Amino acid sequence: MDRTLLDDLFNNIKFNMHKKMIEEPIENPKKLAEMFGEDEKEVLNYLNEFNDTLNEQSEKLRQKDVKFYTADPVKIAFVGDSITSDRESYMNIIKRTLLTEKCIHIIDAAISGDKSDDAKMAFYSRVMKYNPDIIHILLGTNDMRKNNDQFGEPCISLHDYKKNMEYMVRTLKVQGKKVILSTISPVDNEGLGKRFPEENWIYDNRDIEAVNEIICETAEKYKALLNDMRSVYLQYPPAKILLQDGLHLNAVGQFLLAENVMRCIKEVVEMEETT
Repeated sequence: MDRTLLDDLFNNIKFNMHKKMIEEPIENPKKLAEMFGEDEKEVLNYLNEFNDTLNEQSEKLRQKDVKFYTADPVKIAFVGDSITSDRESYMNIIKRTLLTEKCIHIIDAAISGDKSDDAKMAFYSRVMKYNPDIIHILLGTNDMRKNNDQFGEPCISLHDYKKNMEYMVRTLKVQGKKVILSTISPVDNEGLGKRFPEENWIYDNRDIEAVNEIICETAEKYKALLNDMRSVYLQYPPAKILLQDGLHLNAVGQFLLAENVMRCIKEVVEMEETT
């Protein structure tokens, strides 16, 4: 059930909001209940629900021709915001799918609410210290949020967004890392208004498209692998791939992203195996 418009506890646990404080996911229902001041049994029910979804999604992904094998240790870092940090996210689907692959280690470097400047300033503590081999970056949705008035501008300007993305990709490429960039998903302003009625937030499709163009240009400039999801998302009306909050991908959207990101990771790993 989609509770994104109704239940703050659901949203807090689903999107790992506690990682803003401790930067680690928590699976212990008692600790989560204490942190959010809620009933432990209700927390446990949510955790089980998310776990069931991941099991279903990962089993579905295993049926696709995207599984890969490697004899060498591979560390894969995921940099992103709540779309990545979501307990039912594409990252966690991929992680669950690869659970039996002992050579593969997933690094969760995603924090709900992050913009490109947040990721940039925490780049060494969250990403570089783990020395990952492959880094997937999906950022930009929070950057483009703005107030719905005549003076409203994106939280991060397109100029600064481009600088932040280029900094991270360039830093990684200079060190010989493999980088995958994914374009951001659409937003439904009606759902966003229902989820955050007092905030007066809005997204402009022109800003979203401009961000996606920057992502494509950055990938080409620094020879990163591009996962351009735009044509995939366009096959569905927003309501089919987004939660009711209009902002986050639902199970359909997350699976589409998981499948395409997994194909990119497979391409990178197999390319390394043949060189």
